[in-house]
Amino acid sequence: MNYPHKSASSVYIHIPFCATKCYYCAFNTYTFHKEQAKAYLQALRTEIALYAPDTDPLQTIFIGGGTPSILSANALAQLFSDIHKYFQLTPNVEITVECNPGTVDSEKLNVMQDNGVNRLSFGLQAMQDETLKQLGRIHTVAEFLESYHLAREQRFENINIDLIFALPDQTMETWQHTLNEVISLDPDHISAYNLVMEDTTPFYEWWQAGKLRLPSEDTEADMLQYTIETLPAHGYTHYEICNFARPEHYARHNLVYWNNQPCIGLGAGACGYVNGVRYSNIRGIAPYIKALFRGNKPIADTERLTGDAEKAETLMLALRKREGISLDVYQNRFGEEIEAAFGSILKRWMDLQLLERTPTHLRLTPRGLFLANEVFVELM
Repeated sequence: MNYPHKSASSVYIHIPFCATKCYYCAFNTYTFHKEQAKAYLQALRTEIALYAPDTDPLQTIFIGGGTPSILSANALAQLFSDIHKYFQLTPNVEITVECNPGTVDSEKLNVMQDNGVNRLSFGLQAMQDETLKQLGRIHTVAEFLESYHLAREQRFENINIDLIFALPDQTMETWQHTLNEVISLDPDHISAYNLVMEDTTPFYEWWQAGKLRLPSEDTEADMLQYTIETLPAHGYTHYEICNFARPEHYARHNLVYWNNQPCIGLGAGACGYVNGVRYSNIRGIAPYIKALFRGNKPIADTERLTGDAEKAETLMLALRKREGISLDVYQNRFGEEIEAAFGSILKRWMDLQLLERTPTHLRLTPRGLFLANEVFVELM
């Protein structure tokens, strides 16, 4: 059964440049060079123009990286000019830009605001300078606070702060300090992720060599437990495994992913999902630019999701949400009840009290949150 939306109304735009690469990061990023960035944005304009005719009026735009805020104010203005020129935007479009502390200033924030950016996401990660240094972050806590308050002064009313727990040498006390300091700033959204060791990173290499001391699994579970108890107590709704928001401040773009809805991915290494096809772009900047110079979409790989594969991915992504998956939405999408494909698996998860069924949804239990990856692996 085809998904009812013919084309995408969400776009992700990848800006792959950073001042330096953090030791834990496996994203497709490269050291910033001004001339290369200029050529990259020209190629990105071509890619935007190639996709725009088949795109519905956009409801969400997410500009991520990398570090989009490393671009100059003029470069950002040109990027937004291209977006507004080629895409139609809905009146209530959500436009998010990822910002690294220390790379934003009043001029850049003014450009964003003038071009409709209404959501910022700051990559803080920790509230201790020594921890930031250990992660390879280039900012200090003071620089984060300066960037955050500057954004508030310029009346950005929807700000997310990204945090990571279970970091090397992190104790329960330092995580509690980070979380409570961030709560005191009253952001509109908080994302709290546990550290994942990616095998392409320096962290993974050091960990394998016995040079990183990570918290125990019990301590990591305690950190998660503290997070999911503390943030709701301060008015944040726990609406996805790692995400907490004030009322009316859910990340609408991320909900597109968790609902397995179409999204166009633009930029080097970006991924998209359109008309049942999941695709990823060429990762390298030079070959990405070369493909677009020739007028070709820079797609490296495609996979058409059909049948049980699409059902499994839809279930897995939706279970990340605390409300789980809507039984009616699933049935409307696939023309069958959810038990038709997953009956025996779901029964086992429910018997283990990892999953529960409400009259309208299927969702992880509080216990299931701690074992979500084990549930998801079985679906992959």
